[in-house]
Amino acid sequence: MKFAILALLSFGSVALASPATGEAGKTLDLDGVSAIVISGEASSVRITTLASAPYQATIGSRRHGWFSRWYSSWFANDCSLVSDMKLEASTLRIYVSPSSWMDPSDCRVDINANIKPESSVSINQAALQARMAGNFSTIAITSKAADISLDGHASIVELKGDALKANLAFGSVRHDENIAITGKALDATLAFGQGVAISYSVTAAASFVDSSLPNTVGVKPLVAINGDFVRATIR
Repeated sequence: MKFAILALLSFGSVALASPATGEAGKTLDLDGVSAIVISGEASSVRITTLASAPYQATIGSRRHGWFSRWYSSWFANDCSLVSDMKLEASTLRIYVSPSSWMDPSDCRVDINANIKPESSVSINQAALQARMAGNFSTIAITSKAADISLDGHASIVELKGDALKANLAFGSVRHDENIAITGKALDATLAFGQGVAISYSVTAAASFVDSSLPNTVGVKPLVAINGDFVRATIR
């Protein structure tokens, strides 16, 4: 439990990095891509579905930690290039490699992607900060410690982890939404709009639930929250 609380607190203070730039940055065109799959070690992720911007993905990195001042601020010791980003048919796959155990400074990987609306996102990482804005078909995230936000819509949201902080703001409701959040220590805020009919359940050893929306059994959005220690706010 101590690890979970510390992880949630630490993620709350992390700011998103600017998109990676420079000669060593990696950029891929995402025309024709409808799925993003990210795995490996920790990263900071921002994914949008803007029709007004190019569909592309960039990956970059920067040093942080006690010895980061001794390195160049971007791609020192080539830390980003050990991570892999490639296209497989209509899927973008990104694998984030860990920093060397002999390296005195950590390498933080920043992933930025703009993909077509109604695409799917799947992430399985040790630690994660993810910011998603737009309309998605499926969002599935598994992480030991994660800070996750959605501003838009997804028909399926599945979040799993030991320590999770989730802020899901639905800009529209299509009555096809299935949302499942599972973990040990959870802090979840969900917003659907005033007067929207939803059904929800919260199963926990200890919980605090603040909902301004009544539980209407059998309707969608359907929300299921399961954890040891849960704080949930539903609006």
